[in-house]
Amino acid sequence: MSKEKQNRHPVLKTVGAAAVTGAAAYGTYAWYVFTQAFNPDKSRYHPDGLAPNSAEIAASNDWLNRSSRMDDTLRSYDDLTLHAMRIENHPDSKKWMILLHGFHRCAYDLIPLMMEADKRGFNLLVPDQRASGQSEGIYTGLGWPEHYDLLSWVNYLCALRPDAEIALYGIDMGANAVMNAAGDFIPANVKCAVEEGGYLDIKEQLITSAESVSGIPVRPFIPAVDMLVRQFLHFSMNDVSTRRQLANAKIPMLFMHGCDDAVVPAINAERAHSCAAGEKELILFRATGFGGCRYHEAYADTMFEFIKKYID
Repeated sequence: MSKEKQNRHPVLKTVGAAAVTGAAAYGTYAWYVFTQAFNPDKSRYHPDGLAPNSAEIAASNDWLNRSSRMDDTLRSYDDLTLHAMRIENHPDSKKWMILLHGFHRCAYDLIPLMMEADKRGFNLLVPDQRASGQSEGIYTGLGWPEHYDLLSWVNYLCALRPDAEIALYGIDMGANAVMNAAGDFIPANVKCAVEEGGYLDIKEQLITSAESVSGIPVRPFIPAVDMLVRQFLHFSMNDVSTRRQLANAKIPMLFMHGCDDAVVPAINAERAHSCAAGEKELILFRATGFGGCRYHEAYADTMFEFIKKYID
């Protein structure tokens, strides 16, 4: 071997080692972003309701224990067993709400809102979304596979109560599922939908959230993350479009968002409202951050006044 080739050999080894190390680091961080975004590690689940650490939550648990409650299950399109609470305190009423919780949550997180709906005469179906609560699954889909699950629950309820008049509700990830479902084939029993704090684009929201947590630019890693999404969740973030779904939506929709939301910026609600094809309203709550709208004093009245236009 010539002296020149001998000198070149260590350089090639160094370059090769650096390339392998760089590829490993790239893949490791992509896996980290994927798991943080799509693996909720079984969202918090309290089999007897929320832990009674305040008078309000104790009252919520008391209401739940006194309610006419059933545990329903169905099989998802990809063969997961999904669970929902069905609360039918008004057996003679046709008024129903299906409520979807947010990311890293479960159905019990919505008990205060369930109580409010119950007070206004609604029966309730409240699913644990996939990989959350008592539903099976390892990964969430940030609202895309969940919208198919929601349609399954709508059809389930329509078969159970054919005369049901249904309002849909979702918060953050649940809101994205509601927006996606609104633009799909949906039974006429669904009269309207309400979303709070939903994001319009899964990929862009993932980038925003991951960068705010890590401080590392995430966009260069998105192709690898999407490869993992395709492998484990069987869809591509590049192919799904909540904008397209809303453009096909015919049911009336209420969009609610906090003006000071730093996790899911309020521009999402404004753009979603612009995309929606049917009747629509937009409410922005001032001085309200992520997930905080439901604690605003006008929240419940605003939502149920909208619903009352279509389900009375």
